[in-house]
Amino acid sequence: MAERDKRDVAIRYDNVTKQFGDVTAVDDVSFEVEDGELLALLGPSGSGKTTTLRMLAGFEQPTRGNIILANRDVTYVPPHKRDTGMVFQNYALFPHMTVEENIEFGLKQKGFEKSKIDRRISEVLEMVDLSGFRDREPANLSGGQQQRVATARSLAIKPEVLLMDEPLGALDKKLRDQLEVELTELQSELDIPTLYVTHNQEEALTMADRIAVMNEGQIEQIAPPMEIYEEPATEFVAEFIGDTNFLEGDLETQNGEVRFFTENTEITVNADSTATSGGAVFVRPEKIDVRSADFYDDSLNTFEGTIIRRLFLGSTVRYFVEANGQTLIVDDSNQHSSVLYDTDDDVVLAWSKEDTRIARA
Repeated sequence: MAERDKRDVAIRYDNVTKQFGDVTAVDDVSFEVEDGELLALLGPSGSGKTTTLRMLAGFEQPTRGNIILANRDVTYVPPHKRDTGMVFQNYALFPHMTVEENIEFGLKQKGFEKSKIDRRISEVLEMVDLSGFRDREPANLSGGQQQRVATARSLAIKPEVLLMDEPLGALDKKLRDQLEVELTELQSELDIPTLYVTHNQEEALTMADRIAVMNEGQIEQIAPPMEIYEEPATEFVAEFIGDTNFLEGDLETQNGEVRFFTENTEITVNADSTATSGGAVFVRPEKIDVRSADFYDDSLNTFEGTIIRRLFLGSTVRYFVEANGQTLIVDDSNQHSSVLYDTDDDVVLAWSKEDTRIARA
């Protein structure tokens, strides 16, 4: 995504901790969300992302720390007195109410004038392209349509922030891909700050302005999607985001370059720091090219190996290559000009030195 100008802070977590008995679900977390920004909380189950969201909604209270919403400390403010709109994974629509009544319910709870409710319902249904569905009940809607209604209901009250907890988790991939684009465009058009919880990496990379990767209650890294993917700050982030090849060995600094040694192979690492110990480096599967066994180019990092398996994945061909005593994954683009290699073929794996990064020193 394009670099954003610095904007006012809409949400701020200051050293927030949440404990459930002896379990620390969220551990001293601090971050900010700017006006109009979509920040994705991404992490595995149990990482603390949903608890972090629920504390902003008021469904949980922090054990320590403060939460600021639109320059107001809402740490101990009850949910109904916070200006937030929330979309749940199961949508939480009232099954006995029509689409119109579901949206109307929230507007009445927030004290909207009766004369303005009908117009507001029309406005938000038009936003989510459901203008002709006012009289439908949730049971007569598809999963994608229910998701749109839940979003419309949250937006109808004109909240200061939008909170979304795995909103696309119940949908199939094709519909999820479609709604990722629609939700991102809608959020950008409304310019509403959004905290978005997901365990789906692709979803976060596609939709977010920034991603906060969570693990065991803490934020491992918070950065724009491209930086998270290309320059992960920790080994956990490198392993959790996308597919990754890790190489274990020894790091040394020689003539201003960081060199990595494993088995009988030496490669150059994209790093500025001095390294003099064992560690690990990583390279993404799509960064590696499979070349014939006689290939040589000293400007690239190269490994000799043997193909042990080949998978056709449509847009890519995935190779599993035995090299230096371990199996590396390589994703080659499926193009007419590409050379297809077979199982048991001896090959050379080649990739740019810039694409070799330290995972652990």
